[in-house]
Amino acid sequence: MGKVRDRAPDEWDCAVFMAVVEAGTRQRAVRLLADRYDEHITVEGVRTILLKINRWLGRPALREGVGPRGKAELTVRGRRFLRFCERIRSLYQEERGRLAESDVTRLVCLPHHATIVKTLYVETLAQYPPGEEKVGIEELQQSDRGTESFFDQAFWPLTTGTYHLAIGQPPPAEFRDELQSDLLYESQLEVLVPADYPGDAMPLAEFVRSVAHVPPKDSRARILLEKRIAGHRIADPGEERRVASATYEIGSVIERVALLHECGLPGPLVLAPSDIALIYKPGMRFGGAGVDHSKWVPLHHETERLTLEVHVTTANPRPNHLRPIVALLKKICADQPRLRGERVSLRASHQTQ
Repeated sequence: MGKVRDRAPDEWDCAVFMAVVEAGTRQRAVRLLADRYDEHITVEGVRTILLKINRWLGRPALREGVGPRGKAELTVRGRRFLRFCERIRSLYQEERGRLAESDVTRLVCLPHHATIVKTLYVETLAQYPPGEEKVGIEELQQSDRGTESFFDQAFWPLTTGTYHLAIGQPPPAEFRDELQSDLLYESQLEVLVPADYPGDAMPLAEFVRSVAHVPPKDSRARILLEKRIAGHRIADPGEERRVASATYEIGSVIERVALLHECGLPGPLVLAPSDIALIYKPGMRFGGAGVDHSKWVPLHHETERLTLEVHVTTANPRPNHLRPIVALLKKICADQPRLRGERVSLRASHQTQ
């Protein structure tokens, strides 16, 4: 990819560009924008936006004054950018329409929070008036577990009112004044090992000496792992020697490694937070055939577990109508202790090593 030439055009930039294309000249675009959006911009302002778009594209989007009656014509790059503008406008219109049509509380979460939000949805559905949806659930993609992506897909929409609640990492410091969060539970990093692994927990030093499938570098789990390896000065052979793959698509990885365990063959480890590993454990949705040949054990350094906080976040100050939902989420999580992972005595495990 080439270098970033400038800030990407925003919705208003796209609206100005489309107005110039439709009206044919900057002067007519100024009048069109005033009539359609009740927004007043000067011809010079239009020129500035067109220059910004050209810088971003790397070449002109329009040939001005060359068409019939002096109208601007699109270049090849301009035609492509016009389609981009139409998609941007459509996305914003769709979002505004969705917000205008519904007064249902909207919650955004990650796929592994399904057991939590399913219970929330059912319990609120039973509340008065029964059968009426009280909370709308928006499930992000696995790749949105990354810190930057969750920032864009969850925290930022919370500040604009697109969502009312978010389940995931606590908000960063820059949102401290705008957002308020409560701890729901702490997950712990766990390792998938063969069922005959001699121990109930795995020391961090042993993990580093092994090859493992791990989350990508922008995930909180991976950031925590690397920070603890460096902070405890664990002898590290290097990521290129201990990382088998870095992926958010953990399901297929677990399936392959569990099959190796079932066949009695050696294979890499799998690292995942306990709330993500949960659905692959016995008795859960994907804890089916072959699961008896594997087990999940906590990762630790001496008596320290490697834990990640999971929060529910709302606007600050928190609207009164969200307080009962936050309280219910806390109760639901308290009633699901397996989210926190396998509980073993790390003191005993440490002393036997």
